Amino acid sequence: MPYEPMSHVQVRMRIQGRGDDYVACQVSAAGGRTLQVVVPRGQGGLPWVPEGTSVEFLQRDGLHRAGGRVRARSLRPVPSYAVELDEPVLSKILFTPKEGRAILVTGGKGGTGKTFVSTSLALLLAKQGARVALFDADLGTADVAVNLGLPREPNLGHILDGKKTIEDVLQRDVRPNLSVLPGALGTRFSDPSAWKLGAILTLVQKLRSEHDFVVIDSRAGIGNDVTTLFAGVDNVLFVTADEPAALSDTLELLQGFGAIGRGRAGAFVVNRVHSYRNSVDRLLQFRAKALEATGADVQLWGVLQEDPRVHALAQDGKLLLDEFPLAPTSVALRQLAARLQAV
Repeated sequence: MPYEPMSHVQVRMRIQGRGDDYVACQVSAAGGRTLQVVVPRGQGGLPWVPEGTSVEFLQRDGLHRAGGRVRARSLRPVPSYAVELDEPVLSKILFTPKEGRAILVTGGKGGTGKTFVSTSLALLLAKQGARVALFDADLGTADVAVNLGLPREPNLGHILDGKKTIEDVLQRDVRPNLSVLPGALGTRFSDPSAWKLGAILTLVQKLRSEHDFVVIDSRAGIGNDVTTLFAGVDNVLFVTADEPAALSDTLELLQGFGAIGRGRAGAFVVNRVHSYRNSVDRLLQFRAKALEATGADVQLWGVLQEDPRVHALAQDGKLLLDEFPLAPTSVALRQLAARLQAV
C-alpha cells in the first residue's frame, strides 16, 4: 500500500497502570500496531483527555515518537480520541500496517455455492470499510469475474505463464474497497507444478501486504492447488450442502486439512438448506465424525437457506445481497462476515 504523510490519527486507549498524575494507556492505532501513550489523568480519576491536551506516542520498539494535540474525543463505547500530530509523519514509520488476513473458501464438491459465498463475503467486508482482495484461485474453470460482471482476462493464468504481473491483472476498486484477481481458464493448469503452486502462495502474500482481507476462492475438490493453500491462509471455510455426497467429499478434503492446516481455524458453511433444524443437527454430528476421523476441529459457522432468487439473479448479472439485502440468506451472510471480523 502507498505510505503517505499522516497528520491525524484515531486512537483507542485502554488503561495499563496509573501514576499520581498520569495514566499510562495502551493504544491500538492505524494498521493495528500497538503503541504506548502517556496522558494526564482526568479529574475524578477518570482516564479522559481534554481537548487541546498535548500527547506523545511512543512506538513499542522505543525508536519512533510523535507529538500531537487532542482535537476531539468520544468516551463510548471506549475512550477514543482524534489527535492532530504536530508534524506529519510517514505512516510506514510510526504505524506499520499489519498483514491482512487470508480466508480460503473451498469445498469438496462442486455445485454447493462456494463462489457465491466467497463473492458475498468479499463484498460485505468491503462494505464495512475493509480493503479486500477477492482472489479467484481456480485453475481452469474460474467464474468469480463472471459473477461480478468483470472481464475474465487478463487473469491468474497469464501471471503463472509469466506473461503478466499482478499489477497488470489485479482489477482494483471494482467496487469501493474491493479488488479482484480473476482465475485461470482452460486445462493447462490442471496439474500445476511445484513452482506454480509456490507462485500462487507468493501472490497471496503480496495481496495480504496491501489489503485487510484476502478472500480466496479455490476450485472444488481435492488437489495440490487446494491443499497447498491450507498452509498460506489464516481461516478455511468449507462450503458444503446437507447431502451425503457433499458431506462425504468434504470429509475427504478435511483429511488434507488435518494434516497440512494445523494451526489454521476451519469452519463449515452449509448452503442451500431447506430445513434449518435438521441440517444443524446433521452438521453437528458430522463435525464430531470429522474430528474423530481427521483430527480437524471444524466449527459450524453458517447455515444458508435455499433461495431460488440467487440463480435467477445470476442470469442477469445481479447479486442477492444487492437486490434483497433482508432476505434470510443475505442476513446469514452478514452474520458470517461479522464472525470473520471478530476472530
